[in-house]
Amino acid sequence: MCGISGIINYDRAKDVSITTLENITDIIAHRGPDGSGYWLQKNIGLGHRRLSIIDLEGSPQPMSIEEETFTITYNGEIYNFIELKNELQKAGYSFRTEGDTEVVLKAYEHWGVQCVERFRGMFAFAIVDNHKQEVFIARDHFGIKPFIYYVGEEYFMFGSEIQQFPEHSQFKKQVNTKALSEYLKFGYIPAPLTIYNNLHKLEPGNYLRVNFEGKIIEHKEYYDIDFNPNKKFSYEHWVDVTEKAIDDSVNYHKIADVPYGTFLSGGIDSSLIASSLAEKGKNVDAFTMGFQNQQFDEVPYAKNVANQYDLKHHIEYIDMSDVEAILPKLIKHYGEPFADSSAIPTYYISKKIREHLPVVLSGDGGDEAFGGYFSYQNFLKIAAPNAPKDHYKNQIKTALKQVGITYSTTPKKPDLNDWIKLVGYYDNQKVSNLLSEDVLKGIDLESGTFKKWYDKAKSRGYDLYSTASYLDYKTYIHSDILTKVDIASMMNSLEVRTPLIDKEIVNLMSTIPSKYKLGRNKNGSWNKKMILNSIAAKRFGEDFVKRKKQGFSVPLKDWFSDKTELGNNFNGILNNKQSELYQYLDFDKVNESIKNGAQQNPGEKYQLYFLEKWLKEF
Repeated sequence: MCGISGIINYDRAKDVSITTLENITDIIAHRGPDGSGYWLQKNIGLGHRRLSIIDLEGSPQPMSIEEETFTITYNGEIYNFIELKNELQKAGYSFRTEGDTEVVLKAYEHWGVQCVERFRGMFAFAIVDNHKQEVFIARDHFGIKPFIYYVGEEYFMFGSEIQQFPEHSQFKKQVNTKALSEYLKFGYIPAPLTIYNNLHKLEPGNYLRVNFEGKIIEHKEYYDIDFNPNKKFSYEHWVDVTEKAIDDSVNYHKIADVPYGTFLSGGIDSSLIASSLAEKGKNVDAFTMGFQNQQFDEVPYAKNVANQYDLKHHIEYIDMSDVEAILPKLIKHYGEPFADSSAIPTYYISKKIREHLPVVLSGDGGDEAFGGYFSYQNFLKIAAPNAPKDHYKNQIKTALKQVGITYSTTPKKPDLNDWIKLVGYYDNQKVSNLLSEDVLKGIDLESGTFKKWYDKAKSRGYDLYSTASYLDYKTYIHSDILTKVDIASMMNSLEVRTPLIDKEIVNLMSTIPSKYKLGRNKNGSWNKKMILNSIAAKRFGEDFVKRKKQGFSVPLKDWFSDKTELGNNFNGILNNKQSELYQYLDFDKVNESIKNGAQQNPGEKYQLYFLEKWLKEF
């Protein structure tokens, strides 16, 4: 795992400054503490920071082949690189290193831009192709690894983190108000947007071809999920093939020349990964974060899994009470407003894990793939509100009322606005109420990032569950979950791998009928993550599956209470018309919104607090 950087001056006669290149690369030294490298060719420069995981000494970067015909700076791991290497050797290629970097280069030389379709792994890279006089840029299928790029007036620049870009002397710090409106809706900024104008996140499954004058000559989506359920097979068949696929994916994800371990939250997803990772006679390290508040604590379940599979179990009880101490670090590293408060425990547990080893596997992706979120079932409830018992009707009414959706006994087809109400802080109407009149003038709220993907799902005729899952894969999973994990872990030079966010797993998932992922019992109750639950029941017992899901969260309500210093600080910001917030937001309407809703949803307070703190730094 590494950090990358690059600059292309539009003027081919203007050399890239090595000092500038070093500066923007050293900012992300935490991503690669094991070494640095630079490559310059007139108006093009590549930078690299290395975290050594595979071929510890033999694959320095940037790496060139064929007398510098091809040169790469690369962040990631290609888990099937040995198979690809064997295939390339049969085609006549020879190799001087034992790692995956050279394989990526020669795969590009052999297959061209189609090479990305063959990769199984996580990656973000740029290859300077002197033969074609262009730079090939690509990001992995699901956005596990970040790729940020800036289209300036005099240069094209790219890197791994947003914080690299403002350090360039010619970077223009202009807030993207459309991105700001998306942040208010969701608490994160979905790709391709960033908080800055002209600064973009390359979307997952996409590549760019950029010529030596810095002009984008092709921008293409090379991979997309296509939900196409195969109804020929039984539920038992899908359980069996999914279990085998998870074991296979974990086997691929453990390739490394350094020690590795696993997150073990005590939830179903991480427990399945841990059980698949466990090797007879080998005490695999497993790490659990404990909470003093039992409402958030799943340590007992994690202990049971660790004991059953003979894992070397590390339990870390971490004091997260001083959120003010960690916020400046988070603001710096995330580089833009980011309101997923679980970044805080992710940072702390990553810090503890790095004291033991540099690579860890996680269970991220199970909810999106197999129907684990309440938002999915609530989306379906809108279309099928009737339940056999009044008890379930009341549950439905309560769940929908909390997100501003009126319960009706008449089935309806949920739309995009219904989904936004379920997964966001505010819908379009509420965002328009919060933003100042000046900001609203330049924004079309109805053309948000989600609309493109919703329209695509609709055009393909997806069922409601597949639509919801597709929307999460195209927005939430990479712009929130994976961004959260990448930044929080790499702040500590820790590589996190995600076996459930894997090309083969997702391609399999997309063929499984929705009713086997999120189904309904005869009594009207819903079964989330049915297939994973069945696998977990086989491995850990029925009681493990039936207990209430805790989630990886923090006590925001306690933190922002009027009795705490943080709560008082927030109230001071809220009631001060000179606060940075009110450059963009309407003072009276923000206060009204908080009074009416945020007492029940303290996440809204954290969202606005993070925004205020970021604007101060900006």
